[in-house]
Order: sequence, then C-alpha cells, then structure tokens
Amino acid sequence: MARRKWTNEEIEEYRKKKGYFFYYNKEDSNFLVPKAFGFGRTVNWANPIAWIFILAIIGVIVLRKFF
Repeated sequence: MARRKWTNEEIEEYRKKKGYFFYYNKEDSNFLVPKAFGFGRTVNWANPIAWIFILAIIGVIVLRKFF
C-alpha cells in the first residue's frame, strides 16, 4: 500500500477509532499533524523523519552538555 498525505478530516477520524494519546499511522506520510486537543502540531511517530528529528534534538542537548 502506498503512503500518502492524509487530510485533517481523515486524521481526525483515525484518532476517533484508534485513540488520542500518540499519533502513529503508517499509512500517513505526514510528518507533522494537528494536535488532537488544543492548538498546534504534533509528530506522526510512524514517520522515520520524526525519530531522526527527536534523535537530533537529543544529540544537540547531549553535545551542549559536554562542550
């Protein structure tokens, strides 16, 4: 199955079925998606870019601590 960018309405329906806490959708190629509650964006944890992004942030924090 090919990955594609989902619309905000499809993301909302997916959250209603699967839950709100983490957004983990392998079929959705979006990196950032609207938050379930409130204002802003959150990451799609099924997207590999999300993990690279988080590891880069942790790497910067660790490097700043030692240098």
